[in-house]
Amino acid sequence: MKHILLLVAVLAWTCTSTHAKIWRVNNNNGVAADFTTLQAAHNGAASGDTLHLEGSPTSYGSLTSVKKLVILGPGYFLDLNVGLQVLSLTAKTSYMIFNAGADGSVVMGLDFDNNSLNIYCDNVTIKRNKFSRISSNVLDQYTGAIHLNYKQNNISNPVTNILITQNYGFIININYPSNSIIVTNNYIGCDAASGDATTVSALNMHANAVVILQNNIFRRGKVTAHNSTITNNILYAGTFEGTGNLISNNIASGTQFGSQNGNKANVNMSTVFEAATNSDAYWKLKNGSPALAAGYGSTAQNPIDCGIFSGPAPYVLSGIPPIPAIYFFTNQPVGSNGDPIDVTIKVRSNN
Repeated sequence: MKHILLLVAVLAWTCTSTHAKIWRVNNNNGVAADFTTLQAAHNGAASGDTLHLEGSPTSYGSLTSVKKLVILGPGYFLDLNVGLQVLSLTAKTSYMIFNAGADGSVVMGLDFDNNSLNIYCDNVTIKRNKFSRISSNVLDQYTGAIHLNYKQNNISNPVTNILITQNYGFIININYPSNSIIVTNNYIGCDAASGDATTVSALNMHANAVVILQNNIFRRGKVTAHNSTITNNILYAGTFEGTGNLISNNIASGTQFGSQNGNKANVNMSTVFEAATNSDAYWKLKNGSPALAAGYGSTAQNPIDCGIFSGPAPYVLSGIPPIPAIYFFTNQPVGSNGDPIDVTIKVRSNN
């Protein structure tokens, strides 16, 4: 079945990238793969290639990248959101560093497991990854981090054109005056272990950085932003500060965003979310939620909600990457020449 999973991924990505090569990365015992660690896969690949990391109980380790790569995993919370992948193991990694030469890279569907990602180059997409670590059934008991820095080969020039979207369980540090930074449809916050009263930064921005913050959930911690557009977000707990921002159509538990320009203050968060399951589906909006149709530009014909499941890039449960996935597999346990083994496979496409 693992060979079938790989074949599905290969066929999907071949349609869009006929010249790049797809490398299989798997460190499970008895599996014949191209590589068993992420760094070895990077070292053996060429710029433009895809590294397909398969589910495993063992981490694939850290990465220092100097190549433009697409790095794919199977998603996360696969044991909590059943029916999305037939195998529930994630592709765990340690920290990652993207240096000069890694411009244009894409990271998707990985489990950073409370580790960090440091970016020192332009044009990087961080999409549909989990940075948190589960402990005592708390999905974000510990959270990872994304750090945007200066360019490796030019310490006076900060990174630009970074897309951070549809990720779960992390904090962000924008350390220099970067621009063209988009942060949308993410679940962002400090460790649950720190408590909702924590004053640790969930989002920390340089005073001259420029960011679009849209359709995020800020779960806990201090949010600091300057010169940015802030729309359709939900601030569950924590504080907000900053100057020069355009702020509209956000929802907050207190008066963090005020009550002008479509912002809603002092919202009881128990009225906002479904809170029906211990997975990322917890953050879907319930019927009658004050976040429904409360987003900027919302109309009766085209309602736009606040929160992660609406807007330009709605959050995808479990960070399932946009390639076909096998979600059902059964096989007859015993067969013979006269009675071959029957195998049933169900595959779905993913957006």
